[in-house]
Amino acid sequence: MSEETDPKLRDSRKKRPVRIVVEKWPDGTMAFKFGSALMSALGQRRDEATLVQLGPERIFRVETDVSESEFRLALNKKDVSYHGRIHYSELLTEEPVPAP
Repeated sequence: MSEETDPKLRDSRKKRPVRIVVEKWPDGTMAFKFGSALMSALGQRRDEATLVQLGPERIFRVETDVSESEFRLALNKKDVSYHGRIHYSELLTEEPVPAP
């Protein structure tokens, strides 16, 4: 089962807005490791994500070309543990309607 995509295909994909909700953020030094792993799995730098809500759950908005399956696979490969669930949802965007 090959879930990894060809880097050339990933480079050609369009970025889209995604909302990430982390129900329970880790404490202590694991918080920094987890945050770094999360942004890396999304293909983002820390300053490219927008923190929408700090608590009770952390909500981020990012523009990424990483699919949910790629995100979860990359996060599982990182050596971080987290408790709680992470929700990944693509946000709807309005496409301009072509003029008749």
